Amino acid sequence: MPITPLHFPFAFGLSKTNKRLILPGVVVGSVIPDIEVPIMWVFFSSLPDHLFLHSLVGAVLVGTILAALVTWLLYPPIISALFRVSKDDLKEACTPSCMLVFSCLIGVLSHLLLDYPMHWFNPILWPWVNPYDIVGPLVLFFAPFGPINGTAFWMANYLTSAIMILAWLSILIYYFDKDLWRNHWLGYSSRSKN
Repeated sequence: MPITPLHFPFAFGLSKTNKRLILPGVVVGSVIPDIEVPIMWVFFSSLPDHLFLHSLVGAVLVGTILAALVTWLLYPPIISALFRVSKDDLKEACTPSCMLVFSCLIGVLSHLLLDYPMHWFNPILWPWVNPYDIVGPLVLFFAPFGPINGTAFWMANYLTSAIMILAWLSILIYYFDKDLWRNHWLGYSSRSKN
């Protein structure tokens, strides 16, 4: 589980694989599953903090709908206020559509894909398979160095986080002189928008 913002570079990269994908939807979808973590800590502390929204069922059914709503209603005003990106451009990009929902779905699934290799428990097939019965392959790779729920997990976590930090820095450097924030939060620059 890289910290939530470190899911951005993977989502950003995915959005570049198909020009029809809507970057705001992919980005919001990529972080939405982590909203369950504080809820689990506060209200269900006896359960794992990654459960329903980190399962395929919860991510696809609930995570995608939540991501679409957040992208449509909250993304434009928040990103506009924080990064001085045109609110009108953001609203246009975040208009409800089938492609926005599909982009949110891709983002939510990208979150699961990035988390899967580095957890010593995986709720990806919950409620049919106990999350403690599925160990991520990266954790298993590091298992010779220590327990899977300790050293192996942290090594997998640090490696994944380091890769995502390098990816984020690469994005920032590449887009620095290319209308950075429009590219970063909308997926296109003013020079390429028609």
